[in-house]
Order: sequence, then C-alpha cells, then structure tokens
Amino acid sequence: MSVATLPEDVKYTISQTGNGWLLIIENPHCSLSQLFQSSLSARQAVDRTAFALETLTAQHLEQQQRTQDTRKI
Repeated sequence: MSVATLPEDVKYTISQTGNGWLLIIENPHCSLSQLFQSSLSARQAVDRTAFALETLTAQHLEQQQRTQDTRKI
C-alpha cells in the first residue's frame, strides 16, 4: 500500500469520538469529513479522500475560471 502524499495546502486530522474515528481532510477551498470504525480504516481512507478533494478542487477552480472568462466577453 502506498502512503498518501498530500500537497502542502492539504491537511488532515483523525480523532476518536464517541461514535468512531473522525477523519477531516481540507484545503483552502473545501473540506470533507468521514466517520470510521477504526483508526486504521481512517488512515487508509486518506488516499481516497485526498483524491476526491483534489477532484472537487479542480472542478471548483475550473468553474471559477469559466465564470471569469464569461465576464470578459
């Protein structure tokens, strides 16, 4: 299994709650959170969640660019 390599602006925390292990992963544009039964499951989800966050951020930035380009016309 590969270790997640996150960009500098992406941070994550895993903390124990009364209901399980809470993973929060965020960057300056958005954040995601998930609850897991074990800390190991939360750690394994970092790669998958980082990929999802990267995709959401790219979509957000692309939409922003299209909006700016439309205003220039």
